[in-house]
Amino acid sequence: MDYALISFASTYGAIYAQKVLKEVAPVQVMPVLREISLGCGMALRIVPEDLAVVQAALAASSLQHGEYACYAITGSGSTLQAELLP
Repeated sequence: MDYALISFASTYGAIYAQKVLKEVAPVQVMPVLREISLGCGMALRIVPEDLAVVQAALAASSLQHGEYACYAITGSGSTLQAELLP
């Protein structure tokens, strides 16, 4: 995994998660990748080392699990792969 990406069902969820996560790990706002059609168009990019703490912070937040999805991103360009994480 090169990085992790979190997509959201709503813009509110993305903005709320950004506020929650800035306390636990650095996040970068970016557009949702073409390979991931689900979402509001906004995503948060995180380094793989922070994935566990980010998932724990999201689980402890008021966001429901169906409001966001975590992906493992590998490669770039034509070799880019997005794998949905549990």
